[in-house]
Amino acid sequence: MERFKPDELERRVDEVLFYFWDSIGINSYVSARAEYRSYVPKVLVALESGGLDKVINLLMHLEKYMGLEPQESNAQKVGNLLFSHKDAIEKGHA
Repeated sequence: MERFKPDELERRVDEVLFYFWDSIGINSYVSARAEYRSYVPKVLVALESGGLDKVINLLMHLEKYMGLEPQESNAQKVGNLLFSHKDAIEKGHA
């Protein structure tokens, strides 16, 4: 049995980044839907190869890279949400 469906996890990571992480506040603009898509592969690697701290640190690093003040509490919430989705997919509940 496949551990998870990569396409499903990739889709969910993309949605979580846009609708929940949304570090630059653009999720109300449909035309900006692809704004965070380039970060999806990095987040997928962090989800697969590390724990929650690795994902949180990555999200904060990306915020800093964009010239923003990293928001640790939001990164924590988003990291937890990402792992919840990953776990649900792995357990076949998604």
